[in-house]
Amino acid sequence: MPEIIPAQFSVLIIDSDPLVRSIISDAVTATPGASLLAETDSPMYGYELLRQNRPEIVFLDLSKEPAKTLVLANRISTFFKDVLIIGSGPQYLPVGNDPQTDPSVATLKACMEVGIRDYMTRPFDAEAIKKIFEKYRSALTVDESLGDRTGRILSVFSNKGGIGKTTIAVNLALALSEVTGKPVALVDLNFQLGDITTFLDVDPKQTIVDVARNISRVDAAYLEGSLAQFTTDKASVYVLADPLNVEDAEELTTDQINAVLTVLRASFEYVIIDTTASFDAKTLCALDLSDQILMVSIVNLPSIRSSQRLLNLFTRLGYSTEKIKLILNRYIPDDEITPEDVAETVEHPIFWKISNNYRVIMTAINRGIPIKAVEGGIEMHKQFTGLARLITGRVGLGASSSGTGSNSTLPQKRGSLLGGLINKLNKS
Repeated sequence: MPEIIPAQFSVLIIDSDPLVRSIISDAVTATPGASLLAETDSPMYGYELLRQNRPEIVFLDLSKEPAKTLVLANRISTFFKDVLIIGSGPQYLPVGNDPQTDPSVATLKACMEVGIRDYMTRPFDAEAIKKIFEKYRSALTVDESLGDRTGRILSVFSNKGGIGKTTIAVNLALALSEVTGKPVALVDLNFQLGDITTFLDVDPKQTIVDVARNISRVDAAYLEGSLAQFTTDKASVYVLADPLNVEDAEELTTDQINAVLTVLRASFEYVIIDTTASFDAKTLCALDLSDQILMVSIVNLPSIRSSQRLLNLFTRLGYSTEKIKLILNRYIPDDEITPEDVAETVEHPIFWKISNNYRVIMTAINRGIPIKAVEGGIEMHKQFTGLARLITGRVGLGASSSGTGSNSTLPQKRGSLLGGLINKLNKS
């Protein structure tokens, strides 16, 4: 077994209930590598302790004054982005006024928006706290057997469906394999509408549920034998498919997803994740683990507005600007709204542009083949190759001009009529 070096992390408890403080404190004491910085029932004093000592984990009580505590959590996540915030309280927080919204979804959304990474329903015991520590252990431990074999996880994400997210994930994985000359892992985390196996016309040997069930014995040999492989003359992609039945996905926990992605990262230089188009705890787990999030948008006002809100949410979650890479899909030159308008509005640089070619894309999807294999698809494939080169740092090796570099700057405001309209959108 590889040697695991326990993380040295400190914990701050801000909670009004002395019993809860005692439970968390006991769990900290029983966890190797963990130390208790302090425990207090005063949010004001707790924030000052946090400001001066910068603990790795803080537990917040949302049972008494949830609105004020959410404000405190937002302040912590804004100014101390590396602090892991764990909230606890009733099963459903009194947030949101829409009676049609699932209260559990409203609670999760309220926590996510202010940077709370996990929410625990009271009452809980010390074992539940230990599971929290284990859940985030991968971010706080070092596995010596891996050496420098730590790959990069890239999540392709959008909170709007139908804008080409899966097409980008599939063809980027193939392009990355071509550029690096190494196999790439492609994970389908869209548990309800997963399409990767259809896009590549592969029959999965096992799904992510099967791998999660056997995570204790997963190694390189197991992965090679269980993942569906798609190969071309220059690329090799290993596909971890979504569950065959939607209900099977319900048994998957965020701990299992964390473990599966950590194993893949140790086995592949690049792991590409095709996420679902909505926020839930499992998607957040993948985004947290990702080295980069390729945020996909198209050039129309509803998508731009959606991108604005998503970028604001990512900021509240503590994600750095460098972690978020904005991809414009279905780009049409000389369109009414320009990429410069988009960058100005969302206040975020465009990382790459992929042109619009409906015929090539639909032919590739319907035949279950890469874009490169479709007649007339070579030019589009070059765009994915350019994106792969930009991601890997091989920019000088023939990257397509369709992209803008990672050092792109925001355009100067142009004062056009369209720019004015978009600025109104930005303020709405």
